[in-house]
Amino acid sequence: MPAFYWIKKILFIMNRKLLFLERFIYGDGTIPKNVTFTVKMRGTITMENLRLALAKVQARHPALTAGVVEDDQGTPWFVSPAQPPLIPLRIAERLSEDHWLQESEIECSIPFDMRNGPLVRMVCLYSPAVADLILVCHHCICDGASIVTLSREILQVLDHPETTLVPYNSFNSIQDLVPPQVLQDKGIRFKARLVSFLLRMILRFTAARREIPWGHSYTVRWRLSKEATSALTQRCKEEEVTVHATLCVAFLSAFRQIKGNKTGNKVFCPVNIRRYISAIQEDMLLGFATSTTLSMDANPELSFFEKVKKLNTDLAKKLAGMNVYAKLTTCEYQHALAKKLEQYFSNARGKHDLTFSNMGRLDIPKHFDSFEVEAVHNPILIFKSANPNGILASTFDGQLSFSLFSNDSYLDQQEAAAIRDSAMELLFETIEIKQHAEKTHYR
Repeated sequence: MPAFYWIKKILFIMNRKLLFLERFIYGDGTIPKNVTFTVKMRGTITMENLRLALAKVQARHPALTAGVVEDDQGTPWFVSPAQPPLIPLRIAERLSEDHWLQESEIECSIPFDMRNGPLVRMVCLYSPAVADLILVCHHCICDGASIVTLSREILQVLDHPETTLVPYNSFNSIQDLVPPQVLQDKGIRFKARLVSFLLRMILRFTAARREIPWGHSYTVRWRLSKEATSALTQRCKEEEVTVHATLCVAFLSAFRQIKGNKTGNKVFCPVNIRRYISAIQEDMLLGFATSTTLSMDANPELSFFEKVKKLNTDLAKKLAGMNVYAKLTTCEYQHALAKKLEQYFSNARGKHDLTFSNMGRLDIPKHFDSFEVEAVHNPILIFKSANPNGILASTFDGQLSFSLFSNDSYLDQQEAAAIRDSAMELLFETIEIKQHAEKTHYR
């Protein structure tokens, strides 16, 4: 059955204003803010079934039918046209094992047709035995969890074209997400107005920042062996701490060792907002997150895991006390400042060392009936914005993978490699994996 048939069966479309956090990511719509996610497959696939999979996924998720249109006041709206364009699919010959990385970096720099959409596309690097599927999404509709969901659903339909994906109705406004008693709370509304006023004054009286002379953006990629991943996970269980907190301390320690007094001893951590908002299900698309900032106790007399336990306790308290409804409400009072804030932060150096996002165990099966997922590559995102230092982590098939991305105007690539080595050496010493196993346990 033609792919377009499934688009005509769309039950729900989008026609709503962007929330502030979505608008902040969108900016003015001229700068590409793309995220790519690549799945390496071994087996037989057909382009007909791949197009069908894209069409069924598009018919399920309203955000995949929309573009962004600004009204007369310059307010951006998600708008689905009467006949949404199909998700574009580009097919190219697979030239090498690293071809996906080259194509991903290219795709990060190519803007979407923001007005007409869709804000998603796919590249298939094809060979008779192996294919790389590169999913490309604009960040204003797709976070890490969203892109994993989309990839899993595409693979499900690709494996079994008869698979049914049930559409859902997306939220239409902040009122659909935040309880009315929070939206109407006088204290929250007063605080929101006060924060908005203070931000306006800061932006008005702060001297214009000198633009950062952006250089070459790069990504340093490596993964742990299954043995090392298992040992790290087991040690964290024994110490009763999370892998996330352990990695935060390892990377903060590495930054301190390599950068010395130039570090801020702070890590910025995105938090999946779905865990706090019942109206957003796990498999719904969303482009934004809440966040928290963590610091490491730098007391040299503390052992590594003593530092981890203190950071882990701080993280647990912050997550338990996070009032996401109030945060969302406060943000909605800042729409008039969106473009100025985006301009301001695009040249702000920031006081944190890095952003660290741990995607956890990826909900993507390894084995399907007609093919096997041989590898899943961490997302690629190249944003020239405030403090581009970022580390992504994910686990697939028992292996923990990392991507450290930055720009050499901010962090030299040799320093980035040294930070990687320092963090891994600290982990290996802590979980008692011998140093001679360097090439075996991470690469």
